[in-house]
Amino acid sequence: MILEVPVQTPYTLDLMFDRLEELATGLDRFAYVTDLSRVKRPDAPTRERLRQRVAHINPRLAHVGIVIGANAVIRAVAKMAAYAIGFRSISFHAAVEDAVEACRRALR
Repeated sequence: MILEVPVQTPYTLDLMFDRLEELATGLDRFAYVTDLSRVKRPDAPTRERLRQRVAHINPRLAHVGIVIGANAVIRAVAKMAAYAIGFRSISFHAAVEDAVEACRRALR
């Protein structure tokens, strides 16, 4: 699970994705949960870096469960951004538990 920092930057994304890739070493497929419920909209350079990092892991990525809480605005922005970034299998959830279950189902 990744708990995103409120204000993302290319640097913070690199830290998170470096750790994610380290944890996924040796796995043919993996899924993860990311909690975006407290984040601000990232700027263009950060979105571009996210696209690059997702493209790198996408071949092995089975699913991403995105926690957005109850904020409808964040939900709408996250949906548009997730598809534009290139995630192949994503789901959006109000609670972490639901996102974890979606990841487990995707890995079966």
